[in-house]
Amino acid sequence: MLLKSVDQISYAVHDMDAVIEKWSALYGMGPWTFSENGGTDAKGRPWKIRMAFTYIGPVQIELVQCTEGRIFQSKFLDKWGEGLHHLGFYVDDVDQEANQLIEKGAKLLIHDPGNFAYLDAGGPGGAIFEIMRRS
Repeated sequence: MLLKSVDQISYAVHDMDAVIEKWSALYGMGPWTFSENGGTDAKGRPWKIRMAFTYIGPVQIELVQCTEGRIFQSKFLDKWGEGLHHLGFYVDDVDQEANQLIEKGAKLLIHDPGNFAYLDAGGPGGAIFEIMRRS
């Protein structure tokens, strides 16, 4: 895999509205679009999230706030607090790229076949990368 650009920068936040207000006032970020999602986890527990998106040039800025239950970002928030959660990259074949990265030693964290995968290289850097299906 050869990364050519960063396509998304995702932040885990506690209060999306406060972050948007501050970042819009300080940095002129916006306009923002919003999305909500939810479901149940593998143990049947409900979860809900709010997401907000804006762009700086071609790079999507994503804010993720858990509004019910626990989500992937919850553990990060518990340990580190608000901040940069992951970098996202568009790929042509999520499953193929994920398998190749796993073969090279990356740890698969979450995988929605054909759509996205979160991976951690482990060791130095401590970064989570998301590979996403190119729309």
